[in-house]
Amino acid sequence: MDNEALESIFYRYREMVYKTAFLYLKNEADALDVVQNTFLKLSKQKKFNDEEHLKRWLLRVSINLCKNNLKSYWKRNVTSFNEEYYCNENVDIQLKELVFKLAPKYKGVIYLYYYQGYKIKEIAKILHIKEAAVKQRLKRGREKLKIEWEDIK
Repeated sequence: MDNEALESIFYRYREMVYKTAFLYLKNEADALDVVQNTFLKLSKQKKFNDEEHLKRWLLRVSINLCKNNLKSYWKRNVTSFNEEYYCNENVDIQLKELVFKLAPKYKGVIYLYYYQGYKIKEIAKILHIKEAAVKQRLKRGREKLKIEWEDIK
């Protein structure tokens, strides 16, 4: 992939990749590392069928890098301090914090469904799971959010 094409893709999708990484990692420095590593991997790719294929590839790679980061020895054995998180949209901050607290398998599908606008079928392809699993994770994630939301109110 040539530098101009890579730069163009970077400017189009850097926010999406960053938000995805931050949602999983809750840490700006780690999220920026994932963005960098995602686009490094992209530079070694040849071609994509279309724009949607590229977008899904970026999401899949960034999610995998986040999961690898969360599984690392360092992450399992170090407690980090609270950081201010990135928030560009006019979204209720309390609700967003609750989404951040969900288990990765729930917040991933909730993020892709509500924040990125993917359909259940598309999320299943991105995450390499069955549609029924996506529906179940969405349902359980919503239930957990509802319980947490009622505790706040």
